[in-house]
Amino acid sequence: MTLHDRDHDTRHHFDDDLDAIRSGLVEMGSLVVENTKRAGDAIIENRLDLVDPVRHADEEINDRYRALETRTFEILALQQPVATDLRFLVATSRMLYEIERSGDLAVNMVNSLARVDGIPETPKLIGVLSRLVNESCAVFAQGVEAIADMNPAIGLEIDAADDVVDKLTGDYFSLVHDESDFLGIDAAVQLNRIGRFLERIADHGVNIAQNVTFIVTAHFPDEDNPTVLDDASDERVAGG
Repeated sequence: MTLHDRDHDTRHHFDDDLDAIRSGLVEMGSLVVENTKRAGDAIIENRLDLVDPVRHADEEINDRYRALETRTFEILALQQPVATDLRFLVATSRMLYEIERSGDLAVNMVNSLARVDGIPETPKLIGVLSRLVNESCAVFAQGVEAIADMNPAIGLEIDAADDVVDKLTGDYFSLVHDESDFLGIDAAVQLNRIGRFLERIADHGVNIAQNVTFIVTAHFPDEDNPTVLDDASDERVAGG
């Protein structure tokens, strides 16, 4: 085998490793979307029987997180990647955190439900909460889609969808406050926590999509104007 052949074979295996990590991120993110929807169903339908399934589903997410994190740092240490490959691996370490943390937030949602042994029936509040679950999951799913397609445009556009979540969250908090006498203080506190968890899940989805933008373009969306890119360069990777 010639040196050229060996280099080609090494690059082929390296590309396979990167593809496996990307696929693993997508699979892990999809599990979080599924489990967040399950947690939402538990709360909206007052189904305490779904509390343990949500908790157990998160165990697989955590296992995948540990395996992908280990493989990512192994490749960083052994392959000495540069340019786009380096950006991908550095961003992967960030995105893994965003995904794993979102999985934890889904568990926190059902833990809040379990603490008060169910939520009193409040149709208007539950209607807004149902929309909040759907919109938060949709934003997070866009982040997962950005990884699957390596689509930098999603990171430039996703703030608009997150604004919808933020508006719904504000409406939801107002309704919890208005219904607090009926709900009782304990249920109102836990419902507020659930709203905050959903808002954070959407925020994690935004961060994931914007990391994909960074991987592809070497720039993050500008904080003041998310539809344009900032002045980050490859040197930004080395500095973390």
